[in-house]
Amino acid sequence: MDISKIAERLRRRAAELEQRPPLETLRDFVRGHVDDAESLDEIRTDLRRLAAVNTRSLKRALRAFDAILAEPQSPGLLSWLVAWDANWVLDDETSDEAAAAFLRQLADILREVLAEAERRASSEA
Repeated sequence: MDISKIAERLRRRAAELEQRPPLETLRDFVRGHVDDAESLDEIRTDLRRLAAVNTRSLKRALRAFDAILAEPQSPGLLSWLVAWDANWVLDDETSDEAAAAFLRQLADILREVLAEAERRASSEA
């Protein structure tokens, strides 16, 4: 097996992931980390476990959160993202404002987890 071919494939895949639209990245994130969670604490714990191994995907997800939340979105998009992709029930299920607030909470959790991971890495170095 030629290791250089594997490394090249991995580099290509990493570049592909970086080029994905923020909405796709965000959908993948909430489907993978929010969909079956019962609480924000459970999500935080899951993300901390992941950050202990690798932060690359979490940083990419945070950039997607920031991009989506920085710009106005089509009506209903954020509430759909939370209700269907994240499978999360909000008190105001149809409000994009409530969905945006929930997504900001998730982004803040990600920032917190990434900051903790960076502090841990710098203290171990």
